[in-house]
Amino acid sequence: MHPSPAKATPFDIHDTILNYDPEAPHPRFAEMGLSAATASFSQRVPRPVPWPHSPPTVAPLKPAPAEDDSLARFAGYDAVVMTWTSAEAAALAALFTPNHLPSTWYEYRHGIKDYLPLVTGNRAPFNDKASSMARYYHSLGLYMPCTVGDKKVLLIKSGLHLDYDGPATPLKKLVAEIAHTVHPKAFISTGTAGGIGKDTGLGDVVIGSLVKFDCTTQFKAESWASAKYHASPLPAGALAAITPALLEVNASALPGQPTPKVFHSMADAIVTTDFFGFDDSTDHYKLQGLGRVCEMGDAMVAQALQATPDVKWYAIRNASDPQIDNPTGNMETADKTAGEIYTKYGPFTTAGSAIATWAVLATM
Repeated sequence: MHPSPAKATPFDIHDTILNYDPEAPHPRFAEMGLSAATASFSQRVPRPVPWPHSPPTVAPLKPAPAEDDSLARFAGYDAVVMTWTSAEAAALAALFTPNHLPSTWYEYRHGIKDYLPLVTGNRAPFNDKASSMARYYHSLGLYMPCTVGDKKVLLIKSGLHLDYDGPATPLKKLVAEIAHTVHPKAFISTGTAGGIGKDTGLGDVVIGSLVKFDCTTQFKAESWASAKYHASPLPAGALAAITPALLEVNASALPGQPTPKVFHSMADAIVTTDFFGFDDSTDHYKLQGLGRVCEMGDAMVAQALQATPDVKWYAIRNASDPQIDNPTGNMETADKTAGEIYTKYGPFTTAGSAIATWAVLATM
């Protein structure tokens, strides 16, 4: 007998961006028709890079913490690095904690009762009761400590998402609480983004000098709907540390095997939207001219960190989608194209922003 065909699952761009996990893809992503979900492990997860010095080294806790433990044990750490989606966390872990991928990271539910009334979004992973989402249901995130040279670093995969959690913006509360509890020297927000404009290539890295909101939907009436924030100056030597020898290892998995460009000028703004959007050839979401890449969280991190002005902050993103060619103006087709590119290449583009994150930490 022939095996029964897999049950078809309608393509969902939001589920794909937030929850596709290259460490162990859930079968629903293969059912959506995403080719990356059935690729081999080495075709899904970034490869190690030849760190010239100060290699990231995992520092697991013994015994493992309870999920309701606070982060107070990390007070005084040199840095917090926060990422957002399952794919971003897997890629960051592949370079920073390669023998401890996110399936082994610790769950964080300290003070969760204070967040229950705040997270009201139907699409929030925080509210997803599916068995496959158990680690994210009523969770503030996952975390794992590591070192970069002599720097102590706390890696966090956020369980909250600005654009999906509802009008109370609980992400701001979470970032502020982490900053006050750990009080690191630096806080880095990092992950994937959509490239804006034809000259932003797949895999390019943006270290934002300027991060700004472009809220045109759910937060358009807020006083901060178009607020702008200037990131901290980069440590001396950080840009020089992001070498082709590091970038090209995983860029080799990208079409054309380009060496990613690194952008860091005031014109290369990171744009935080209040919806999931991306640049396409029709400029459907009106992003062109606003900055270099768009994403859904960095400006809120910057806003939250205004309460701890002595904590330096950085926003580091990679273009996991280039501008999408959309000659017919069909946004449903463009969504599917963006999702296919994100799942197939996003983990490898994220290696670039992980390397840039390492460069900032190693030169602090």
